[in-house]
Formats: sequence, C-alpha cells, structure tokens
Amino acid sequence: MDPIIFDYDKCQQDGVCAAVCPRRLISFDPEERWPRPIAQAAELCIRCGHCLAVCPASAVTVAGVRPEDCPPLEPARLPAYESLDHLLRGRRSIRVYKDQPVEPAVMARLMDTCRYAPSGSNSQPVHWVVVQDKERLHFLAGLVVDWMRAALAEGQERARIMRLDVVVAAWERGEDRITRGAPCLLLNHAPRESSMPRENCVIAMTYLDLAASALGLGACWLGYMMHAAPDHPPLREALGVPPENDPHGAMLLGYPRYKYRRIPPRQEAKVAWW
Repeated sequence: MDPIIFDYDKCQQDGVCAAVCPRRLISFDPEERWPRPIAQAAELCIRCGHCLAVCPASAVTVAGVRPEDCPPLEPARLPAYESLDHLLRGRRSIRVYKDQPVEPAVMARLMDTCRYAPSGSNSQPVHWVVVQDKERLHFLAGLVVDWMRAALAEGQERARIMRLDVVVAAWERGEDRITRGAPCLLLNHAPRESSMPRENCVIAMTYLDLAASALGLGACWLGYMMHAAPDHPPLREALGVPPENDPHGAMLLGYPRYKYRRIPPRQEAKVAWW
C-alpha cells in the first residue's frame, strides 16, 4: 500500500507536494496536473510529512496520518527574530542549582518537544535516560570519576587537556564537579547502525537545552560523561545503554540558583564568504 494518499476531490493541482518531497517520490505531470506516488514510494518514503504539511488544500495523507490529525502551524505564535536572538545570546551553562526537583509535568513537556528534533532520513532513533534520584546521580558521578582515574593512569592526552586530575582531586575532597548538585541528568543514545546517530542525539539535546531555557530551567552539557560513557562499560551498563546503541549527549538540568543579568560578548564570527 502506498504511504502517500491523495484526496483528488480536494487537490488544487498546484504540484507543491511534489516540489517539496525530499526523495522526489511524487510525480506531477504538467499536462495531467495530478500528483501521484511513484512506483518505489512505499519502499523509499521516510514518512517525513513534508507533503502533508505543505498542502494548502489538506489533500494529502501520509502513512495513515491525515491533515486533521495534525495541529496547524500558526505564524502568529512564532517568536520574532529579536526574541529568539535574545534567548540564544542570553543562554548560559548553569552549574549552580536550587534544591528543587524538576516537576514530572515539565519533564514530560520537554521530552514531548524533543520528539520534533530533525534526524537523518527522519529515522527518529534517539533514546533518552532521565535520572532524578539523588543516590543514583551520585553513583553515576562516581563511575565517571573511576573513568577519569583510569584515563589519568593510562596517560591519555585528553586527561591532560581536560585537567581530569583537578576534578578527581575535588571529588576526593567531597566536591562533586560532575553532577554539581543538579536535580536531573539526561543522557541520550541511538543505534550505532542508524543514520547519523551522533548528530541526531546532539540536535535533540540542543532542542532540550533551548526549550529548558524557555521554561525557566538551566542546563549544562555534561562533557565528562559524554567522554566517559562510550569508553567505560560499568557506566554504560548503569545507564542502561543497549550494546547496539552508543551514547552521544549528556546534560544537567535544574532551576538556576542565581539570575544572570547581562550578555557577555563573544568573538566575531569566523566566516569564509564566497
């Protein structure tokens, strides 16, 4: 059965669906002026929904999803560029948090938004791990420190560059520079054989980072865990990452204890114009 179905009673014969299809699976004869799926559509369609989303006549159904199943895109609700620019410039990496959990409804809302992050070939392969139990957070931080000790003992160059000795010394003094008292840790992973797994995970985590800012939450990319999780089997196991998947993104999340009031400058953009 073809995944793309047209309602020819509604179709305006404008050819827009054919024009936007990323895999050119819709033929549109200029003389006949009716869109039709090509013979290989069932095999090649990635169910991205471009044709469904763009049709002004609500005449396209994709993989059983009808136009009436989709909320409308409302331009009036989109942020002005100035507002979005201010959010992006003002976003900070938060490392000091209130002793306040992130409410389940807020977490559910963030996870729901992250479903819409783009992915290679619309594969949507990203899996999430959400840790909010304090004892579990401390245990995971300890596993990261174990990896740091091993990296230092092996003389790894990245251990020197990242100054892991300083982090380990702080841990031994009772200071956690891994999870930093955050009430929530998130990690995502994807099947190794999927299309662009690393990029898909990073994009999805960036969605979460920015959406969290809009909800008054603060986030910080947890680079130490991103280095440790792929290479330290006890940490992979504790996080529940399947053998066929690889972890690619890790982030701390919580309510910032302090309010930031200014936007420090950044270097000029490094651009080659052609």
